Amino acid sequence: MRVVHGALTRLSRFSIAATAGSFFITAVVLIAEVCPAVSQATDPLPRSVLILDQSDPHSAWYAAFYRAFRSDLHVGSAKRVSLFAEHLDLSRFQSASHEELLRTYLRDKFRDRLFGVVVAQGAAALDFVVRSRGELWPGVPVVFAGVDEASGKRAKFPSDVTGTLYHLPFHSCVTAARALVPNLKRIALVGNTWDHQTVRRHYKEEMPTFSGELEFIDLLGLPMAEIRKRAAALPIETAIIYTSLTFDGAGTTYAPHEALAAFADVANRPIVIDVETNVGHGGTGGFVATPALAGEAAAQLALRILEGEAASNIPIATSDFTRPIFDWRQLQRFGISESQLPLGSEVRFRPLGVWHQYRWHLLTILSALLLQATMIIWLLFEHRRRRSLEVELRQRLLEVIHLNRSATAGALSASVAHELNQPLAAIQSSAEAAALYLNANPPNIRRVDQLLANIRRDDHRAAEIISHLRRLLKKKDANELQEFDVNEVITDALDILRPEALKWGVTLYGHHTRPLPVRADRVQLQQVILNLVINGMDATRNCAAGHGRMSIQAAAISDFAIEVSVADTGTGIPDDKLSQIFNTFYTTKRHGTGLGLSIARTIVETHGGKIWAENRAGGGAVFRFTLPMSKGITHDGLVASHSHR
Repeated sequence: MRVVHGALTRLSRFSIAATAGSFFITAVVLIAEVCPAVSQATDPLPRSVLILDQSDPHSAWYAAFYRAFRSDLHVGSAKRVSLFAEHLDLSRFQSASHEELLRTYLRDKFRDRLFGVVVAQGAAALDFVVRSRGELWPGVPVVFAGVDEASGKRAKFPSDVTGTLYHLPFHSCVTAARALVPNLKRIALVGNTWDHQTVRRHYKEEMPTFSGELEFIDLLGLPMAEIRKRAAALPIETAIIYTSLTFDGAGTTYAPHEALAAFADVANRPIVIDVETNVGHGGTGGFVATPALAGEAAAQLALRILEGEAASNIPIATSDFTRPIFDWRQLQRFGISESQLPLGSEVRFRPLGVWHQYRWHLLTILSALLLQATMIIWLLFEHRRRRSLEVELRQRLLEVIHLNRSATAGALSASVAHELNQPLAAIQSSAEAAALYLNANPPNIRRVDQLLANIRRDDHRAAEIISHLRRLLKKKDANELQEFDVNEVITDALDILRPEALKWGVTLYGHHTRPLPVRADRVQLQQVILNLVINGMDATRNCAAGHGRMSIQAAAISDFAIEVSVADTGTGIPDDKLSQIFNTFYTTKRHGTGLGLSIARTIVETHGGKIWAENRAGGGAVFRFTLPMSKGITHDGLVASHSHR
């Protein structure tokens, strides 16, 4: 198309009065130039795009637009697209000479560069491209972006110009103002004068619609110092609508968001804004146009054309690139409730709650607490299960201990019966003698009194033997801790064992020292001593007559512990067996169960002590065990909890 245009231009230079030869030459030249043009028209467009932005290089709107356009263009294209951009600065320079300088600059700069699409960003840039395209880029398709609906409807576009208009009516600003100020009566306008507005000139045309409802305060084009002064003293029931201020009445230039920030800090009324790039710079909010959405729409149209679709076949569309966005800080400043905002409003800059600020920290803590709670529950369950098992095992142990006592009592039964027969026989003899003395004439009362005293003594002796045996055979479901002198238990054990010792010819010795208080189960401690002594007596059976001896002694080894030792003159214990004799079911006896010493160790350790065995230097063995000394002792060495006999 560009070649055809050049050929027709040159053809018009020929005179109608040319000779037939000249006409023939002209026709030949025309055909020669048109034929390559037809060939080129079928070639794919150059994968190169030029963006012409109407603003200056520091525009926040263009920065957001360009990021979205570039990202969408490269993501949507399988082939790389070269991207160029120029800023026309038409907001501040609107003269014909400025446009001529731009055309000269662009023509010289891109003289050797072909473009597949020219993108005009902004209404002013679109006007410039439409006027200059024939000279700079004849026949190149144009895509426009960032053009408001009102400006687009006024323009007359060539068929190969397409794009997306965005809806930015003035009444949206009024709607936002009424949401922020429910009893709205006045609107103060801040920005460039209408002649220098490149986007919002239609606002001026729509304002008369609201003249009967609202009063307008014109602050357009004033110096910034005057704007600050006026904005700080506005009457109540007023809202400020900020358009765009690129240079004020004093000639100072600004980026639009910088100008907003320059007076927003002193403004006493909410500020309505209409572009997203002004959010966060002092504006309260409003229905704002979003540059990223405009950039994405333009990139999609450019890709369609680069892929071969004719721009003339893509109709111009209108889209709503606006969203209600508000600044939480400004809402708080002016005491505006979020319930007043339009439906679906987005509130930015709201302070994040603890969850949002420390989400991962809290998740980590919660995970740790959950894990810890799970472990605690599991440990409690295990503790309860273990406790239940311990109770059950303890019960089983008590049963085994009782069986051991019963076995011990059974083993001693013959000796006990023999020992019991003595006082019983003495009682019978004394009773018979007393009857004789009573039948005498006269009765010998003094002798009868003596015999009755003997009967009482022998009866007490028999009762003591039975009492000792009953305590030994008593079955208990738990330990009965008492505070007593350990010497008393040794004495009781000796009384029980003495008949058995006489039977085997073993001499028993008990060494008493000062009172040694302990807190323990009396019967179980007695059982330990019985087991150790019976074990020692078994070891002395092979001793010569009169050489079997055993001694039981208790002594304090510190202020906190006592030691009980049971020594014998038997055969001793093999050195390699000393560490095994307390193991369960370990025995060296032919008919032994291997439980006596094991039970003794269990009882001692349950009471907080320890037990071991040694061989004596002169022969035999000695068993020792320790127990914690009770605190219940007085300064004179007596047990504080009871009287020592």
